Amino acid sequence: MSPASDVGECVERLLRGFTTYDRAVDVVSAFEMAFTTSHSDVPGTVEHFERFPRVPDADGNKLRPDFSVVFKDGAGLVGEIARLALPDNSVESVCAQIAKYDALSVLPGPDGLVEVTYTDVLLLVPQSVGVAAVKRIVVERYAAPAHPYKPDVPPCVVQYAFDEDRYIFQRLLEPTNGVLRDGDRIDGLGRWFDENGDFKAKPSRFSDIKADRAFMNDPVDVLYLATHLWAKSFPTMAADGRRPVRLELKAADVAAELRDKFGGVRSRDVEHALDLLKTAKLAERTPDGWVVAWEELRVTGERDLAHALATRSCRPPGRSALTKLEAAERAAATAPEPPPKLF
Repeated sequence: MSPASDVGECVERLLRGFTTYDRAVDVVSAFEMAFTTSHSDVPGTVEHFERFPRVPDADGNKLRPDFSVVFKDGAGLVGEIARLALPDNSVESVCAQIAKYDALSVLPGPDGLVEVTYTDVLLLVPQSVGVAAVKRIVVERYAAPAHPYKPDVPPCVVQYAFDEDRYIFQRLLEPTNGVLRDGDRIDGLGRWFDENGDFKAKPSRFSDIKADRAFMNDPVDVLYLATHLWAKSFPTMAADGRRPVRLELKAADVAAELRDKFGGVRSRDVEHALDLLKTAKLAERTPDGWVVAWEELRVTGERDLAHALATRSCRPPGRSALTKLEAAERAAATAPEPPPKLF
């Protein structure tokens, strides 16, 4: 395989991870919109939507579904995005995970954990595996008498796709597929799926939500976070007008600031993103943390920036940006003082 092919595959792998995570953030944001700000009666039935739930199971382990909802009637819902793989152990892992969600009797409320009368599980899968998910999880396991996977009710499997500048969410019509229980609520997604089959959402409908909460409950994709740091976090630190700018930072401090602003970012996520920037020769580890040589890259839009960072990481330049920065700093230190102005 030629070096060019190696670089191309490396870039494609990084961009695939970026897109997968970005789409997952969109999916969570779309459902946050549906449950909290949509032009329907659904938001009026919701007591609390939690984007970063941490819920103890019966054994005291912390579960991290992708979002949770507590309704005013005392019922609960947990949403989980799954990317089903072909091997059976992948399916068994998903079943074990969502079985724990089905058994939850408490979920995050406005002021901490609250009891719920039951928890529905909304399982969101890419359209490419939607039919397989229903077949392998609901038909072959939940509905099979001999299989041990037996939650109180089957999960509601909904497939999603991005098409013609909008997201489409479709409940699979297999008879044994789960149904979201709306009870006596005046409106609900269960009824909506039953009457309409799907719902659609353009990114513009949840763009404000995504801007305020740019992450989700899963570990942050390395290229996604590196792109966010370069496009949004580092420019706010770069007060000096000269470029490139030396930024000295600690991963834990950056993660804490991101959690405070957006939620859902761990220190190790930031470490991984900075490692990618190090490979791209844009950052270096120091005894006390990290130093970054930040400057604007000649791109338009975050996806172009993601591609530029991926390419630079997969095919690092010969000269480090830190070397360029240090040369600029030496030149500035040895430059003669300008003559005083007489007038």
